[in-house]
Amino acid sequence: MFLLDEGKANTHLTHLEELVLTQGSKGYNMARAFVLGLLEELKGNVDSKVKTSVKWDGAPAIFAGINRENGKFFVGTKSVLNADPKINYSPQDIQKNHGHSPGLVDKLNRALVELPKLGIKNILQGDFMFYDEMLEVTDIDGEPHYQFKPNTIVYAVPVDSKLGKEIGASNFGIVFHTTYDSLDSGASFGADVSVLNKVPGIWVDDAYFTDDTGTVTLTDDEEARVKELVVAADQVNGNINYDNLPMDLLNIYINSEIKGGQFLEDPEKSFEGFKNWYTGRLKIRIDKLKSERGKAKATEKGQLMLSSIDSRKEDLLNLFKISRLLFEAKNIFIQKYNNAVYNTKHFIDDGSGDLVASNPEGYVAVDHIGNGVKFVDRLEFSKANFAVDKGAKFQQTESLSVYWGSDGYCVSKTLLEWSRNLPSVTNKNQALYENLLGGAPITSLVREESKVKIALAEAVNWALNEQDQKRVIAIYPGRFQPMGRHHYATYKALADQYGADNTFIATSDKTGPKSPLNFEEKKKIMVAHGIPADKIVMTRSPYQSLEIIQNFDPETTAVVFAVGGKDMRESPRFANLDGFTKKGTPAYYKTYKPGEELIGLDKHGYLAVAPHIEINVPGYGEMSGTTLRQALKGATAEAFQSIMGFYNQEIYDMLQGKLEEMSAMGGGAVAGFSGRAFDVVGSEKKKKRHPKNFIAEDELVTEVMDYLLGISVG
Repeated sequence: MFLLDEGKANTHLTHLEELVLTQGSKGYNMARAFVLGLLEELKGNVDSKVKTSVKWDGAPAIFAGINRENGKFFVGTKSVLNADPKINYSPQDIQKNHGHSPGLVDKLNRALVELPKLGIKNILQGDFMFYDEMLEVTDIDGEPHYQFKPNTIVYAVPVDSKLGKEIGASNFGIVFHTTYDSLDSGASFGADVSVLNKVPGIWVDDAYFTDDTGTVTLTDDEEARVKELVVAADQVNGNINYDNLPMDLLNIYINSEIKGGQFLEDPEKSFEGFKNWYTGRLKIRIDKLKSERGKAKATEKGQLMLSSIDSRKEDLLNLFKISRLLFEAKNIFIQKYNNAVYNTKHFIDDGSGDLVASNPEGYVAVDHIGNGVKFVDRLEFSKANFAVDKGAKFQQTESLSVYWGSDGYCVSKTLLEWSRNLPSVTNKNQALYENLLGGAPITSLVREESKVKIALAEAVNWALNEQDQKRVIAIYPGRFQPMGRHHYATYKALADQYGADNTFIATSDKTGPKSPLNFEEKKKIMVAHGIPADKIVMTRSPYQSLEIIQNFDPETTAVVFAVGGKDMRESPRFANLDGFTKKGTPAYYKTYKPGEELIGLDKHGYLAVAPHIEINVPGYGEMSGTTLRQALKGATAEAFQSIMGFYNQEIYDMLQGKLEEMSAMGGGAVAGFSGRAFDVVGSEKKKKRHPKNFIAEDELVTEVMDYLLGISVG
C-alpha cells in the first residue's frame, strides 16, 4: 500500500474526502493511504501504521508547556502561534492578552494553576472540557450522570462509573491531542499522557481510541466494500487533470451543500449547484464595488471563471465522484467506531432546548509520522456545528489562497504558514482578507509592490485573531449646519476604514440663531451627498450617541468617535481623555490607536482624530462651517453645484431661505463647539460641569452606562 512520505507532519487537519480538493493528486494518495491503513487496523493488524483517536468537542483549545526560549511554563490559546504571539506566564499576562473575554480569562487562570502540576516537558495542545462548577448531575434513563457542555456536544458520564468517579473528584478536565517540540516547530498529532504526573483533581485523557470490547472489527462484506470503493476511486483518479482547478472555491461550496443536508450525491446537480453558487457570490462582490469600471472588470473576470468552469466540467464531475467515494469509505469506518461502547454519552441540542442522543463528534486517523486527517459524519455533526455561533471562525489551520497578477498564479498556505513567512505586524485588515478570500489578486488591491507583504501580513493577522475581534462602529458626530463636501469626504474616509455598515452620522435636532437647520433638513442634505439614510441618526447628544450604541451588544462591540483635531486639542469635552476617575480607575474615554485591541463599549469608548479633508472655496478659503455658509448665501445654482458637489432645487431653496433668516436675525456663522459639557440622559436638571471634570466624574460614567446596560461600571 502507498505510505505517506517521511518528513514534517501535516499540521492542517482536514476531512478525508477534502484531501483531493486541497492537494490534488497528492491529496488523493494520502486519503487512499489512510483508508487502507485503517482497514489494516480494524482487521487487527498490530503493525498498522495508522491509529485512531476520538475527536473530543472541547473549547477553547489550550496550549500548555515549556517555552524553550526562556524555560518558563506558559498557557495560552491558538494565539500563541500568532505572528505576534500571546503567551501567558502569569495572571497579569492573561488579563492583558484576553481581558476582553472574562470566561476565557477564568479558564486560562485555572489552567495556569493546575497544568504545571502535570510535569509537561514539551508543549501540548488540548481541548478544555470542564471545571468543577460546570458539572451538573442529571437523570438519564433512571441513572444519575455528570453532564458538561464545553462546546456543541453535551457529554454525560454515569456518576457511579469509574470515569464518573474520576470526573466527580476533579476540578479541571482536559483532553490533549497534539504535541509540539517548540512554538516554532510543526505539530505532531497525538499526545502521550502516560508520562505525565498523576495529579488528584485533574482529569486528563489522550483521546486515543481503544477497543476494550473487541466489537470494532470489519465484517468480510464491509472489508470488501471498502476495497471496492478504493478500486473505483483509483479508476476515477486516473481520469482527472488536477491542474488549475478552482480547489479553494470548491471547498467553500461543499460546505454550503453540507449546510443543506447533502454531500455530492449527484455530481451533475453538484456541478450546476457550484455554478449557481459562484454566480451568486460574484453578484454580491460586484454589487459592493462603487465604480462602473470596477464592476465591469469584476464581471469580465467572473465570466472568464464561469467559462473555465464549463470547460473543465468532466474534471469537476470526476472530482465530485472521487470525493463522494472517499466519503462513503470513511463512513464505513465511522459507523464501526460509533458502535463501540463509550464511557461517555453524547448529545446535541436540536435547537429547541431538548437534547438529542448523538455519536461522538468524530475521529482522527493519525499515521506513523504524526499526520492526521478528520473522520467526521458531516451530515450529522458538521451541520449542527455550522448552526452554532462559535465566535471563532478562523483558525491557524484555515487555508488562504493568494492570487498574483492576472495570469491566475496562486499560492495556497495555511494561515499559520503565511504568518510565519510574513513580517510581524500589529495592525489587522479585514477588508483585504475578505477580498483575497473572494479571489481578488492582491496586486490589484495593493498597488505598491513594497507594501504587498505588509498588507498581506495584516490580512492574515486579522484572520488569525478574528475570534478576539470586536465589531467596531465609528460615529462621526457634529452639528453639520450644513454638511459640506469636506464633511462628506471625511465620512467617506471613515466608511472606507470601518466599513459603510459600521459608520454612522450623529447629529441633534437642536435649532437656534446659530443652528438654523433641524434634523430632517440636515438629513436631506446628507442623503443628497450620498450617505445612506439609515446611517444618519438623530441623537440628543452626538458625543454620547446613546441612540446608536444602545442597539449593539456592549461586550462584543467597540465604539470610536471621530472628532476634529482642533476640537480634540482644545475642547473641554476631552479634557480627561486617557485620564482617571476620582476613584483612580481609568476614565471612560480613551485615545484610539490603530491596531490596538479594543475594549467593549460597556467598559470604554474611543476618540480618534477624524481624517482632515482640505477643500477650498474660491474667494473664501478653506471650507469650514463659516466659509460654507458665507459662500452659499446668495450663491447661484451653478456656484451651489460647485461648492456642494450636487444640485437639488428643494435643498437649494431651503438653504437660501435659512441663511437669509440667519442674516436678518444677526445670528452670523458659528464654527466649532459651544464648550458646554454634554447633559446626562435622563437627568431633570441640566448643570454645567467644570471642564476638567468632563467625563471624569464617576457618576457621569455610571449614569450613561446605566442607561445603556442597566448596570454600573464604575
